[in-house]
Amino acid sequence: MKRYILAVSLAMITAMSSSAAADNPETLTQPVDTVLCVNNASKVIVTENHTGVSVEVKGIDNDSTYHSTCILPYEGNTVIKSHQNFSMPFSLSVNQCDDMVGMINGVHFGFTGAVGAPAEMNTQMGKSFEIGIDNIIFYAHKFGASKRNMVQVGMGVNWRNYRMTGENRFDMDNGNAIVTGYPEGADGKFSRIKVFSLTFPVAYTYYSPIKAIGNSRLGFRVSALFNWNSHASMLTKYELADGTRVKENYDRIGHRKFSIDLQLGVQLAPGIGLYFKYSPYDLFKADTLSPKFRTISTGITIGF
Repeated sequence: MKRYILAVSLAMITAMSSSAAADNPETLTQPVDTVLCVNNASKVIVTENHTGVSVEVKGIDNDSTYHSTCILPYEGNTVIKSHQNFSMPFSLSVNQCDDMVGMINGVHFGFTGAVGAPAEMNTQMGKSFEIGIDNIIFYAHKFGASKRNMVQVGMGVNWRNYRMTGENRFDMDNGNAIVTGYPEGADGKFSRIKVFSLTFPVAYTYYSPIKAIGNSRLGFRVSALFNWNSHASMLTKYELADGTRVKENYDRIGHRKFSIDLQLGVQLAPGIGLYFKYSPYDLFKADTLSPKFRTISTGITIGF
């Protein structure tokens, strides 16, 4: 038979309240032990606030109208201690535990570089950048001594661009992305490729006992990011010799739909870290004549 026995918890709570007034026996109004034993309770509600503890039982066995309430007030010299652990900023995970599910964890901004790109593709890392959210939703599990180890999986987003200035621009020719010059006499403004990705990171984090800046520990993270590059586009703006302004935009540029990034991160301050990311995959599909290059990026993460 299913039973709910509250005797132990109530006795402990009552004992704590009693011990708070032990120095003054005349003020002790509650019995040392309060025992409430019910069979098949429909609902048990335990409420605690600054005045005391209330235990309410609703419905037992075949009597759905049964209702009993036991109130254990705190004495005047009772001290109540509580603790909450907040994971901030940019995280909705509040209670520290071994397993957690959270939302909006980590916002990153960094600069992007093209490794192995042809010489005429003069993209500059200082002008090309990426921005994104590490995890829109995630699951994390802590383990090991002092819970310093954590594995985490989630889903995020990333927006990355490759910006080129100077004499050359991106263009499309028979379905292939090419790098070519501007029309004669034209004044080139900029030419860029933009890629939007849904990311699925799998990460391992170790929080060392070494203190970092502020009230934090030096943390290290290694991640593999599985990317679905859902959209990519090409945009070029320039002005012809006669003053005509030209805007060229392409949405189908033959980019690779799936790729994997490898990322290293270091936490230096509470919720703040640095990261380095490398993508061994070319941006464009292998069966095209488009420029071949790999991507690196480095930047800052808020909400490490």
